[in-house]
Amino acid sequence: MKNNFRATNQLCETLNKYLGLSFCPIALNEKATVKENCDAIIERIREIQAEVEKIDEKLKEQLEPTLYEKLKNMSLSVPEFQLVSSVVHATCGVAAIAASAVFVVELVVWLIQNTDILADMSEVFHKIAIVVLSSVALGVFFAGIDMIAQAIIGSIERNELERALEEYDKALEEFRPASEKYQDHITYVRIKRTRMLSALFGKKDDLKKEELIRSTQTLHHYVHKYFNITNRLLEILNTHLNQSPSPALVANESESIEKNCARVRDVMRLILDVSEKENKHVRQSIEPALYEQIAFSGASLRDKAAVIKDLHQKTMGVLGNLFGPVVAVRLANSALGSVMPPVEQNEFQPVLSFALGDLVQSSAKISVLLCRSGENSLDEALQLVEDALSVLKTPCDSYNDILCEVEAYVTIISENM
Repeated sequence: MKNNFRATNQLCETLNKYLGLSFCPIALNEKATVKENCDAIIERIREIQAEVEKIDEKLKEQLEPTLYEKLKNMSLSVPEFQLVSSVVHATCGVAAIAASAVFVVELVVWLIQNTDILADMSEVFHKIAIVVLSSVALGVFFAGIDMIAQAIIGSIERNELERALEEYDKALEEFRPASEKYQDHITYVRIKRTRMLSALFGKKDDLKKEELIRSTQTLHHYVHKYFNITNRLLEILNTHLNQSPSPALVANESESIEKNCARVRDVMRLILDVSEKENKHVRQSIEPALYEQIAFSGASLRDKAAVIKDLHQKTMGVLGNLFGPVVAVRLANSALGSVMPPVEQNEFQPVLSFALGDLVQSSAKISVLLCRSGENSLDEALQLVEDALSVLKTPCDSYNDILCEVEAYVTIISENM
């Protein structure tokens, strides 16, 4: 699901850039059901299909039938290509830039020839959306196996479970290969674009410049992601534990990456301190066997819900609202202490000393900021950024998993109350 959303956004980004369209990114919603996420991507694929049909119809109207067939077969002479190129650009409402004209024409041809791939993918998503298990929240599938099982059993009668699983397996048999084909075709388009534009520009560094910009923008995204996850956890503590260890954090674009990450670390420590303190109170308030039912995977979600409800009544809200204990226990027993942004990395100091806003500069400026003058400055800049990204990305993704698990526990246990 994640890869299909990512591939669809990459296709939309290409269509926006080269065909003058204006698709917004679509996002996987882990709080929504599988069906709701399927519906979102089906709608976007249909929107893409509609735009392709419009372009195709206009080209049929404006080109002679023979020329239209030559376009579809990509068997145009140079004069014919120049004529078709001007029609394609006029049809798509974008300027005829010589360097990208070939790719724009090839992109249009690819879209017309591969509408069946979009249609097939839409149909497969529809089949996934109508199976019984599609009513389960997508976020459940990021949680522990006990939660997955309990959530499914909670949504489906036990005597229907075997049929539902067989139905799901059958749908997945089509979903996997169709997804791979869909993603491979979009990857092909992106590779084709990169190679073609590089050849047309005649500069071997173009690919590296594009890669450097992409890497710095990704690094910028992950720094902001740390802020977003931290603020969400602060909201959860405030909502469920009546605790506000820190005001909401705001990334400072003029401040260094190191200082921004250090502020995140400080607040993450406060969140961990609050969680451990409240977790200790929970331990002291109930029998060890009952604590185990909340903390670990042996107990069913219904049993967890019963323990939490009884604990809330017993403590009369001292431990926050109904879900305060679950939030405290899950965070205290998570890997929160090991997923803080690693700012003490001396080998990445040139990158960490960047102002956060510098990450969205041009490749030339980033190279100058990172490296001394010389032939390999672009290579050196790219390696430094990618190394820093590789160190920051893994803990940030794990941090997001912790947040998703806490949110999933609260959502699913509330359904079992």
